[in-house]
Amino acid sequence: MVSRPVLKIEEIQRNDFERVIHATNSDDNFSCYIAIHSTKNGPAFGGVRFWSYKDAQTPYNDVLNLSKAMTEKCAVAGIQLGGGKTVVEGVLHRETGNLGVEPKRIIGWLGEAINYLKGDYYAGLDVGFDYTMLQNLRNFTDYTATYSDPDVGSSCTAYGVYHSMKAAAEYKFGNDSLKGLKIGIKGLGKVGFQLANYLNEEGAELTFSEIDPLKIKQFRDFSKWKFNVVPTYNLHKEELDIYSPCALGNDVKLSMVKDMNCKIICGAANNQIDNIDPEKTVEELTKKNILYIPDSLANVGGVFRSAGTILKSRDEAESFQLITTIHPRTLKILKYAENYKVTPYEICKEMGKAMSGGQNKFKLDISGLGDVKFGNNTFTI
Repeated sequence: MVSRPVLKIEEIQRNDFERVIHATNSDDNFSCYIAIHSTKNGPAFGGVRFWSYKDAQTPYNDVLNLSKAMTEKCAVAGIQLGGGKTVVEGVLHRETGNLGVEPKRIIGWLGEAINYLKGDYYAGLDVGFDYTMLQNLRNFTDYTATYSDPDVGSSCTAYGVYHSMKAAAEYKFGNDSLKGLKIGIKGLGKVGFQLANYLNEEGAELTFSEIDPLKIKQFRDFSKWKFNVVPTYNLHKEELDIYSPCALGNDVKLSMVKDMNCKIICGAANNQIDNIDPEKTVEELTKKNILYIPDSLANVGGVFRSAGTILKSRDEAESFQLITTIHPRTLKILKYAENYKVTPYEICKEMGKAMSGGQNKFKLDISGLGDVKFGNNTFTI
């Protein structure tokens, strides 16, 4: 009798995370990390990232950073979920060489790893892990967000960035209209594409930066669209009202701040500030009078929708309407930061600490900011 391959699960002990596991199966070159940062306000939620990392250590670092960021995002959104994340390695690094991973063969093992956590973590979409893969994952676990169609998650995220951008413009320029503003979008994936549509409809002057020429072509096919295109390494140097990073994280590096020529940064990418020294990077942005809207605030739209399905508290249409509250929420946090004479980045970080039960220097409680109250599993302003 041939023995069935088994999933090996290692529990990694950390004081700053509730739980971290490393699940592997050598027969299928499967390796994934799942990190649960906090469940103090509800089950942990975070997308599955399937990515070909260049070494074996980076995916572990990535899952920790992204999981912690999800706790902050849920706190800022006022969602009764905690922070979690999954990273699946697209290349398995071994002493014998680097081995590719077949996406179809990871799904069953991933479902088993998620089930091992017994509902403390719910999975969603992220880079490299698409709608079809999530639908297949549902054959192996019930612990996922659900989506009515492939584009609903990115629609919610783009809609949230749009409303946060309008609030930032209102705070910075005294008017929330984006008409005539010069806005540069870096990354024209599903979120960047839909954000561009919102901005075009409002009459913004758009500049795009994208490494895939086919994604630029999709806009050229719209004959009425007017936009500029610049290389990805040059967009931050353009004279812009708003710079919007919508690709991968670690986009706004400390070394590039000196060349930045925008007034606001507001985009959809996760962990977009320099991951080596984010505090110093935000400090330098502030010195240049560049208003940075933290990604944990700007891109929470998708979390509204996911929370509704996981907590079974509302349908997608209701969640989509709730996304409009990101506008007053952004203004609230900007005013709060102004009153404390700190950056919005610091306020959002402290909210994450409050949500996970940690000490925070602003003594925020779990009810959020000032007159922000709980309601329908969401803080309402």
